[in-house]
Amino acid sequence: MKNLLLLSVILLATLTHAKIYNAVAIVVDGEPITTQEISAVQSQLGVSKKEAQDMLIDNRLQKHAMKNISVSEDEIDKRVALIAKQNNLSLKKMQRAIKEQGQSWNKFRDQTKTSIQKQKFFRTKIAQTISEPSEDELKIFYRNNRKLFSMPSNISVIEFSAPTADKIQAVLDNDANQNGVKQRRVKITGKDITPQLLAMISQSEIGEFTPAFNNGSAYVTYKIIGKGKKRMKPYEDVKKSVAMAWKRKEQESAVKDYFKKMKSSATIEIIRP
Repeated sequence: MKNLLLLSVILLATLTHAKIYNAVAIVVDGEPITTQEISAVQSQLGVSKKEAQDMLIDNRLQKHAMKNISVSEDEIDKRVALIAKQNNLSLKKMQRAIKEQGQSWNKFRDQTKTSIQKQKFFRTKIAQTISEPSEDELKIFYRNNRKLFSMPSNISVIEFSAPTADKIQAVLDNDANQNGVKQRRVKITGKDITPQLLAMISQSEIGEFTPAFNNGSAYVTYKIIGKGKKRMKPYEDVKKSVAMAWKRKEQESAVKDYFKKMKSSATIEIIRP
């Protein structure tokens, strides 16, 4: 009898655990967030439970905000064709590459649709709230963010180049994967640094790779080997970079404000804190 009672308690505990494992934790305007989703975000991004919950709440708010933004199949086709062209791939080769990465073609198209929706949402709801900066505003931003516009007098890098994006991605995943990839040591001086390269290098530490990019003839990434003494570049030399950085900051702020307002009026029910 005791054994039967113990078995019943264990079975009940197991069933309860199974239910809680992927139970609904939060409901945002009727959209559920499960405990499993929260755990997955914590694990994948290395954030706290509260941060994971906030991210998923913002995700549901964004989903709700975009529900009336339509995207046609023709728009998706055009975007998919553009992605294939940017990666020097035919449509069939890209389909094969996506399948090899363990993703279905339909899921890729769904992700492309969501990306287009987000861009439309930003253009219609956010971008129009951001006014163009004055020259004085840009100069103040420049002075208050000196680190962003300070540049080493020279930078020693190893340049990796390849005809396709996947070969460069293989190097980024493991720099021993150099099949079909050319490399050379380069010293970049101040006059050779474009605003785009300035942004990438400023975010990369010694020993790290810059994000991959297409330079017009090949896909390239730089591994930073060394940096000379830093100096602040003259405002006129980095004016475009200043404007880009200012715009990014304003966009981030505008998006946060938009969803903060949405959150204040949304119905958010916490079922399992």
